[in-house]
Amino acid sequence: MAQLGCAQEYRAIIHWRGGSLPFASPSGSSLTSVKWTRTINETSEAAITIAKGTAGAECCGKLGQIEPYVHELTLYRDSELVWQGPVLRVTEKRTAFVIEARDVVEWLGRTNNTTLLRYVSTNPADPMHQGPIQEIAETIIRLNLEGGLFASSPDWPRMLDFIARQDDPTVTRFEKDGSADINTWIVPILQILDDELVPRGLEYTTVGRALLLGRPQTVADPAQARLGLDSFTGDIEIIRDGAAAASLVWVTNQNDQEIANTQYGVSGVVSAAYGRLDTLIRTQAEGLTAYDLWQIARGTYPGRNPVPTSLRVPDGARLTANAPVTMRQLVAGVRIDVAAPEMCMAVTQPYRLSDVEVEWSDTGEDVGISLVPIGYPFTSPPP
Repeated sequence: MAQLGCAQEYRAIIHWRGGSLPFASPSGSSLTSVKWTRTINETSEAAITIAKGTAGAECCGKLGQIEPYVHELTLYRDSELVWQGPVLRVTEKRTAFVIEARDVVEWLGRTNNTTLLRYVSTNPADPMHQGPIQEIAETIIRLNLEGGLFASSPDWPRMLDFIARQDDPTVTRFEKDGSADINTWIVPILQILDDELVPRGLEYTTVGRALLLGRPQTVADPAQARLGLDSFTGDIEIIRDGAAAASLVWVTNQNDQEIANTQYGVSGVVSAAYGRLDTLIRTQAEGLTAYDLWQIARGTYPGRNPVPTSLRVPDGARLTANAPVTMRQLVAGVRIDVAAPEMCMAVTQPYRLSDVEVEWSDTGEDVGISLVPIGYPFTSPPP
């Protein structure tokens, strides 16, 4: 049976932008602490601390030349690449260097969109055609990074070869332009993903250098692992919270001052158990159709009915070394089942892995995770 195990060592390499050409590699004895995360629909972070006294003069000189966004941080857990992304900040103290970095999603947060966002064509030969929201996300990224007037070189962050997709079967149309269909929305690519595509069903995360464009997992997707209480050290918390519950999700572009010429979208089913339990989401985005609003409602509904029962590993509680899951399987967004029949809530259900937090030092490795329940989707028909 596969197990998480306990890392024997961590190695950190500073690469030039692109993640393949090494610049500096502090010795194992000088690397005193490592922290890194994985998360869903956000930019994950990492940080290392290097003791100057054991790094040596040559390494110290190299560390003093590290530049944010010129260099990238790469982390290896034993021999496995687990994290990579551009350096954000370098701090030198009397006795130590601290290097902080963000994953490759950071490049999308620092690159403004220069393409038309008009994915309405039904012609599959048209690069900007209707399709799975994951395909639209990749196309937006690709068209912006392939080159153009403002590119220093094609694919300057070296991301395009490392994009992987798990497409939703739903065909989506998406547009964000002016009334004449000729205006470019000049915002960071990451804002397009967060504000427009995630509400329509996109999920994104990173593993090493790979950017994964996926969809929310459902009960039809296979579990990567099945954990029990003996997979955790310390305490765990099972939380049944009605704040996020809903039998119907409504999305509207109305506001308190203007209700004329506005529309709404709704997804869900009135529950016999909960009755009419509505959640209202307002959006100020312009140019949205009833179909757009329905897409947002559809993407927001899973995980609200029944009332979500979340499992959280509090600070100080971690996965055990013999937990039946490997680090390679701990990808934000995947399904992980948990069976805890000995708890009063008797949780035995599928979850989505939302966050991974890893810390390593001379005292060993701690691996913490957070899990949220997988929703049972119900989708009302589109308008």
